Amino acid sequence: KQWYQRRVAITAGILDVHYFPKRKEPDEESIVPVPDWVGGVSISPKYIYAGLYNGQLARVSIQSREVEVFEVHSKPIKSVSFVKQFEDSSGVQKDLVVTASLDQNLCYSVVGEDFTTLYTLKGHSQTVTSCSVAPSTEQIASGSWDTYLKIWSTSLDEPCDEEIKNKRKKHSGPVLRTPILTLGGHSQVITDCCWKDNTQLFTVSYDMSVKLWDTQLMSCVNTLSINSALQCVDWSERAHLIATGSSDKFIRLFDPRGASGTIVHSTLVGHSCWVAGVKWGSSDVELVSASYDNRTLLWDIRSPKTYLSVVGTHSDKVLCVDWSAADNTVASGGADNTIHINKL
Repeated sequence: KQWYQRRVAITAGILDVHYFPKRKEPDEESIVPVPDWVGGVSISPKYIYAGLYNGQLARVSIQSREVEVFEVHSKPIKSVSFVKQFEDSSGVQKDLVVTASLDQNLCYSVVGEDFTTLYTLKGHSQTVTSCSVAPSTEQIASGSWDTYLKIWSTSLDEPCDEEIKNKRKKHSGPVLRTPILTLGGHSQVITDCCWKDNTQLFTVSYDMSVKLWDTQLMSCVNTLSINSALQCVDWSERAHLIATGSSDKFIRLFDPRGASGTIVHSTLVGHSCWVAGVKWGSSDVELVSASYDNRTLLWDIRSPKTYLSVVGTHSDKVLCVDWSAADNTVASGGADNTIHINKL
């Protein structure tokens, strides 16, 4: 009351009150068991795709929760991204999916009633840690322990020279595809990457930096530095902010338009261990995070000192998370061999 009286006196009887509607506590819809650790997860309109540490790709139906498993890589899958839906020559709708693995390759595959790896994306010399699809769905970016960022075409109609050579040799199985662009600049492993638009993208690394790359200029155009090894990154066009997770358990938000590359917009505090994944939602103020502390948390960036709610609790460390803005589905996976699916 005293605060109110002082405030009214100062503002000549006018009190501006700003409030934010509270989001209801998320319901944990289901926990889906899978054969191995989940290294990456990506949500499509009908399915949740999970890359497993046994090299398999799991597909979970959002409607029925039925699980199908496909053989893809010879070593653990570290990242998976849904590319787009398309209709084959028979008019059947299928999904295109890309996976990244410890076997140093990416696999570009089509998933319908059956599963086929169309292309093996070969060019990295060490573990491929991450993959991300451009908003246009025409290109894929990948980061690796070899410190390089590589860009690949998603075209199904215009093979490169290497693919033509393979076809002439009547190569059986997936066709090899080489990158259309290779960019170097990090001094240590690229742990994650995400697109800003169709020509620019961000990478994060153990070298404690966020880099902005321009594929048309074929170079790094900006570098943001912090004092911790970075694990994950995501970009929000609506908020115009980069969200990063790091090994010091904090989530940091950067505005790349800032004059200084070292200024942090805000720091979200709440996890007690490594932050392995971050993903923005449909609004410009909310995001989810996954951590080695076994939790997936929901945040409102206007309240950086605490999280809104616990989305899901795993029995072991959480390695990945995705948030579908279309229907507010959140999926997370980790070392407990489960996928947690929630509706926010």
